[in-house]
Amino acid sequence: MTDKILKKMKKGVFYPGTYLGRKTELSILEKKGYLQRMDGSFLCGADSEPNYRLTSKGFQVKGKDQN
Repeated sequence: MTDKILKKMKKGVFYPGTYLGRKTELSILEKKGYLQRMDGSFLCGADSEPNYRLTSKGFQVKGKDQN
């Protein structure tokens, strides 16, 4: 579930896609504007995964879910 992904994240911190969850769930959150995909990656070569960070909108949604 995409809510679990948001709970793993902190504002301003970059996370590798493999840590967060499935690519389909990440793309859903990205389309909603909750995540921003970054150009860099944690690994080089075939195993490289994109980084993601929370957007301002994602941080607000995450804060509402925790209450």
